[in-house]
Amino acid sequence: MADRDSRERDIILSPNEYAYVQDTTKGDIVLYVGPTKISLSNTERMVEFREGRFVTLRAEDGSSGVNRCVTAASSRYIILENPAKDANAKFTKGSNSSIELLIGKKVVIPGPATFPLWPGQLATVVDGHKLREDQYLVIRVYDTVGDDDKSVIGTEKIIRGSDKRFYIPSTGLEVIPDIEGAYVRNAVILRDSEYCILLAPNGKRKYCCGPAVVFPEPMEEFLQEKTAKVFRAYQLRKNTGLHVRVVKDFVIAGETAAAGDNAVLPGKYTAGMEFFIKEREGFFFPSENIEVVKEVQPIPIADKEGIYVRDLRTGKITTEAGPKNFLPDPTKTEIVSRTLTHEVQKLYGLAEAKPDKPDNQAMEQRVEQQAYMHKVQKANLSDYKPGRAVSIYIPPSFAVLVTSSNKREVVMGPQTRILDYDEDLEILKLSTGKPKSSDKLLSTCFLLVNGNKVSDIIRLKTSDHVELEILLSYRVSFVAKEAVERVRWFNVNNYVALLCDHAGSIVRASARAIPIEKFHANGTEVIRSAILGEKKGEEKRPGRYFEENGLHIYDVEVLGVAILDTEVNKLLSDSQRKAIMAELEKKQEQMRLDNTRVKETVNREILEQRKASLIKETEVEKTTGELAQVKIEGEMEVVRQEKVGKARAAAEALALENAARHDAETHKAELEIKLLHEKVSAFKEQMSVLDPQLLAVLRSAAEQEFTAAVSKNLSPLAILGGTSIAEILERLIRALPMGLQSEAKEED
Repeated sequence: MADRDSRERDIILSPNEYAYVQDTTKGDIVLYVGPTKISLSNTERMVEFREGRFVTLRAEDGSSGVNRCVTAASSRYIILENPAKDANAKFTKGSNSSIELLIGKKVVIPGPATFPLWPGQLATVVDGHKLREDQYLVIRVYDTVGDDDKSVIGTEKIIRGSDKRFYIPSTGLEVIPDIEGAYVRNAVILRDSEYCILLAPNGKRKYCCGPAVVFPEPMEEFLQEKTAKVFRAYQLRKNTGLHVRVVKDFVIAGETAAAGDNAVLPGKYTAGMEFFIKEREGFFFPSENIEVVKEVQPIPIADKEGIYVRDLRTGKITTEAGPKNFLPDPTKTEIVSRTLTHEVQKLYGLAEAKPDKPDNQAMEQRVEQQAYMHKVQKANLSDYKPGRAVSIYIPPSFAVLVTSSNKREVVMGPQTRILDYDEDLEILKLSTGKPKSSDKLLSTCFLLVNGNKVSDIIRLKTSDHVELEILLSYRVSFVAKEAVERVRWFNVNNYVALLCDHAGSIVRASARAIPIEKFHANGTEVIRSAILGEKKGEEKRPGRYFEENGLHIYDVEVLGVAILDTEVNKLLSDSQRKAIMAELEKKQEQMRLDNTRVKETVNREILEQRKASLIKETEVEKTTGELAQVKIEGEMEVVRQEKVGKARAAAEALALENAARHDAETHKAELEIKLLHEKVSAFKEQMSVLDPQLLAVLRSAAEQEFTAAVSKNLSPLAILGGTSIAEILERLIRALPMGLQSEAKEED
């Protein structure tokens, strides 16, 4: 019921609209063009042309079946497929029966235009193509164009923007869109030092160099790399090069070059030829004749580095060592690399290798060397670059033997040696363990020639069959008078075994000749003398030299002696302990005696020094007193002479006057003299505690006073008696008691 209602409904078409109605009894399709009204009967239905067939419209399709007429403005054009066979066929308003169509044909109708489509027709409205000068269109002939154009169907043409600014194709021509669906294409604009490549269907390439605007020819297309159509020309520098290949025969005559071949020297070139362009400056453009294989950059080679280069003609491999920028010619040479196994890299110090742990199976005497070599390996590892020449660093005091098919060379450190491609390092395999054995060999390429130390344990027997175990450390070096003799150092692949076997044999032989007691007391000297030779005075021991490889033992250290028989060891220990205790007691008593002797000697020395000091002080005091006494006596004599002279003059003048008073004055003088002596005595006692010099001064003053008093009192007596004051004084002194006389004489 709902379907019938839908069929019976009326459809109104406005102007510029059309619809298709199909008669279900006959199959005919009628075109209705507006403005009109469509009343569908039970035998009619609305249809649409989809994908080349008519489809009945249903309510669920959401389409009314009414279409707008195809319309194109003046700047557009219509591509009509399946046009009417009769070019004069016209449609009218309302119902229009179907007409015969030219199925498969396609015509172009430029705008302005508007019309409905006959049943079975398709139309596409396209904008007219606006072109700039650097744009173009690709058109193709799909049908006969006209009498003036005899182009074969399928022919493509280029419409340049420089020729036409606006283009609408004619019937028979179609504009081909690009991959992205755009009709207008951009030409390639080339600047200086740029070029592009046009690829033709026949495989030929055309190179266009800038500055230019490049339009492709029909059937040509721009060669792209990724999304780029424009390429930079190759810049030539003094330190770079170009590897180029000839793709087509050509000839350059004289000094002129073909386009793109401006860096190629004159000559005849054949296809397949390769050559290298270097030491030039400027830009190089590839051409139809020449293609660039690759741009060659210089290889920087640092100091103490190198690379291996093979000559492609002879196959000879040489080493290019730095510092330099090496520019290889790929037409004549190639860079080769040398592959080393991980084990060889470790031996050469190019791979990390940890030093062995010191245990019973490890080489303890070479721990220091291994630790040092571990640092060397780390340093070499940081500098090692695969593809580069093998560069070996030889540290100080080490040497390596570089070998090849025709030479052997010893290289001493510190230095870096770059190995040639065919050169290797001699590998030494050294015994390890204590005692030394060949069960576990240590492989190394580095020989420690100075300050080398090898440790070993030797078992031996003395003359009384006591077994000992000796831990020795040999100090060895490798010597050579001339550099050419250094090759001998590597003549013995296992110098540790040679050293330990020979030295051990010498030590065992020397031990068998002496008893255990003597060996225990002087074993170190016995061993050193056996290996290094006897010591002569202050001269050093000569050491032991090995002719086989130039090894020289210059010192031996006895690190330990172990007696394997426990009973003998105990007896020797007890004996040694007693001897040590006796020696210690003896040394203690001797030290005590020495201390007492030193102490008493010091005491005697102190007393002697004190005695000498006292004697010296006495002599000084005596000398000082004598000098003071002489000085006082001299001064008193002077004073006395003065006073005596004055007294004599006064006595002579008063002789007559004092004659009467002689006795009285004499008695008075005696009393005064006595009193004066008492003062002098008291004064002397005081002076005895005074400084000698002060005493001398005071004594001089007292004498002066005494002399003045004597002169004063005796002058009258002398005058009266007609004698001198000295004679009167002398008589007076003789009349005094003996003690006073002595004192008076001392004062005189």
